Amino acid sequence: MAARRNPIREWRDGFARGMHSIDFAPVPEVPFHASVVPILHGVRTTLSAGFTFRDDELVKDGGGDSFSLVLSRSNNLEVAQRAQAVRLARGDATLLHVGETGHVGANEDFEFIVQMIPYTEAAARGVCLDGSVTQRLPAQTEALQLLWSSIRSLEKRKLPVSQDACAAMHRHIVDLAAIAFSSQMRLGESELSAVASARLATAVEHIAAHFHEPGFSAATVAQRQGISPRYLQRLLESSGATFTARVTELRLRRAYALLTEAPSGGGRIIDVALQAGFPDISQFNRLFRARFGDTPSAVRAQAAEQHRR
Repeated sequence: MAARRNPIREWRDGFARGMHSIDFAPVPEVPFHASVVPILHGVRTTLSAGFTFRDDELVKDGGGDSFSLVLSRSNNLEVAQRAQAVRLARGDATLLHVGETGHVGANEDFEFIVQMIPYTEAAARGVCLDGSVTQRLPAQTEALQLLWSSIRSLEKRKLPVSQDACAAMHRHIVDLAAIAFSSQMRLGESELSAVASARLATAVEHIAAHFHEPGFSAATVAQRQGISPRYLQRLLESSGATFTARVTELRLRRAYALLTEAPSGGGRIIDVALQAGFPDISQFNRLFRARFGDTPSAVRAQAAEQHRR
């Protein structure tokens, strides 16, 4: 007779203990399910009722000086370490030290995101995170809201991301975490400047991920970022490019790539324009020629000739 399948043991042995040095204690008589999705330098984990944990055995070899930034996607998530426990509502966050015992979980299905924050990277920003372990960071904290926006943008990305882009996104998340946990008290001038920089980075990231969508506008970005369109425009202008200029350049680059990477099978020119985010073919032709010195058809023909050689 075949051995009875044990999904908890399979998940524990095949993923949890070996890859992430964690274990799982389920709530008795609750059907087990688990889902883990990588997100940059972390994961989004969904589990049935129970608790993920690190015990003395799992941390005996040391976990370095890194911190786990725990972002709750549940309404009653318990996070415990150093004989302290904190309850997180959806959108709240806290920190755990990866080299110490602790647990995360709930008595019902739960979901959370973890991002790794190396001690050295936080220290380089002049922030000591050790005192923030198991301290609740409320969802309404401005820097945390920006961090959530960045995470959502990462989750929605469908295009491959280069190593340089991944490194930049990770630095951005570390910056936001450092700002969030160091700004529980009143923000000073330097922190306010850092929040503005973080807002700009988040807006630019969002534009880069969604510029090709129909109806994409400054008002859409501002609404998703929780700021006014006027403030968004000022942020973008401070970086040297208006919203319209930035979106137009991104759309033109995408159109050029579509025309030159698959010159013989890229569809009609109007289809390329629409894929790049241009709803008006005449405007697309005019802007494309001004930017690249030739028409879309001519650029495609030249690319096709080069491919045939």
